Order: sequence, then C-alpha cells, then structure tokens
Amino acid sequence: MNDDTLIIRITTYSSMFAGIIGKIACHPIDTIRAKIQIRQTMMLKIKAEKLISTLAKETLRTEGLRGLYKGLGITIIGTGPAYSLYLTTYETSKYLLNQLNFMKDSPNLISFASGMMAETISCIFWLPIDVIKERLQVQSNIKVFDYKNTFDAIQKILRSEGVVGLYRAYGATVASYGPFSAFYFMFYEKLKTILENPLQPSFLESLCLSGIAGSMAGFICNPMDIVRLRMQVQRASVATHADTGNFGYKNLIHGLYKVVKNEGILSLTKGSMAKVLYTCPNTAISMSVAEVTRSYFINKYKSH
Repeated sequence: MNDDTLIIRITTYSSMFAGIIGKIACHPIDTIRAKIQIRQTMMLKIKAEKLISTLAKETLRTEGLRGLYKGLGITIIGTGPAYSLYLTTYETSKYLLNQLNFMKDSPNLISFASGMMAETISCIFWLPIDVIKERLQVQSNIKVFDYKNTFDAIQKILRSEGVVGLYRAYGATVASYGPFSAFYFMFYEKLKTILENPLQPSFLESLCLSGIAGSMAGFICNPMDIVRLRMQVQRASVATHADTGNFGYKNLIHGLYKVVKNEGILSLTKGSMAKVLYTCPNTAISMSVAEVTRSYFINKYKSH
C-alpha cells in the first residue's frame, strides 16, 4: 500500500468519527438556523442575535429541549458514511488533480474543484439525511406534515413521495453546498500555508483555521442555502396538497429571484448569523478531529 492510498484509507475511518462528533455538538443551532430560513415573514430589522435567542426560547417553550434536537437520529445514523465519503472524495480528487500537469501549479483551484466534487458525490448520502432532518426541524413551524420520529418520517416520505422524495432539490443542494465546500477547502488549505507544518496541523491550529474557513464559506453561500432548504420542504407540501410550505420554486435561480422579489434583497441574509454560528464550530470540530486522528494513525504507521 503506497502512502497516498494509506492517507485516503485513514481519512475514510477518521472522518466517520469526526463528522458524528461535529454534528451532535452543533445540532441545536442548526435547528434554529432552519427555523429562521423557512420563515417568509421574518422582520429583518430584528437583530440576528435577538432573533436566534427568541426562536430558541420559543422552541423550548412549545417543544421542550427535544425540539432543538429533532432530526438528530438520522444525523447520527447517516453522518458517519456521508462525512467519510465527503473527505475521502476530497482527498482522492485532490490527489488525482495534482497528477494533471495543467492543474498541479494551481493549489487554490485544486482545492476548490476537489471541494465541489466532494459535495457532489457525498450528496448521495447527505441529501436524504438533510431532507429528513430539516423536515423534522421545521414541521412545528409550517405544519405540513407530522412525523413522530426519524423512522416514521422515512416511511411516510417513501409512501407518499417515493424514493425521489428523499432526493428533493438535489440540484439546488449541490448548487448550495457545492460552492460552500469549494470555498471552504480553498480557504482552509490557503490558511494552512501559514503553519509551520501544513500537512499535519495541531488540533488547535486546525480548530481555528477550519472555523474561520467555514464561517467565510457559510456566509458567502447563505442565499443558496435558504432556497435549498425551502425546496426540500416544498416537496412534502406538494405531496400532501397543503396550503403552506409550497414556495413555488422551480429551481435554485427561480427561488433566488422569488425571494428577492417577494421578500426583498436583504432576505437573502436570513439565518446568516445562525448559519455562521453553526458552520464555524461544526467545521472546526469535524475537521480538527479528523486531522488529528488522521495524523495519529499516519505517524503510527510510519513509525513501524
């Protein structure tokens, strides 16, 4: 087994563990982020931090602590293989692109393209997770469906919408998360160049740099994330002939147009603070744990 193959294999296992830890730690703020983005009538003059605290209190009052953790079950079940495929695809893409003469001198472009490819492939796992998770997170707000738990949600979606229901808004998801992953890895790899040992950053170094990179990428891609989330919820509204929850978006571009037309251009910032508050610790924890775990096993292998 050569070193590149070893690194990819170690990445596969270490990222499974890291992804689950990051998602569990940050799930409550992700729930608040979803609740903000689903609202069409949110008053933009309310300060972001006040809106977050207001929705958190409202959720605790009406749904209890459990309300902040809705969708956590499917997240735990699916994040391991999804995050593993995500980072493994990234490392594999980066390795293959580095073999191309016209690409190997463009590290930023390699990181950007590899991040885009990682998201496109890993959405095979991520998208069903997101569809189920986010419907559970916002069902008390739009009242289109009534899922008792993760398994009840899977059964009802498959029965009423078929397998395609789990892959609602695949294009919008890739168009949202793809640029996020591309920008994230480009920023993260660029920031790592300031380190003494960029190939094996310490836990603290990776924690800080990945948090910064995730925050920047999350803010940039927030408008696409709003439309993606609404399109995933929209499928259930159409399937159940509900009056609410159907935003009438045909695709990502049409969704962005309707948000700006009906809610104003500032509506594209909905949930951006919550998005950053979620993305920063999630990417920081997940990547730092993955980096340290990977470095540990690589060093252990090389010492033998």
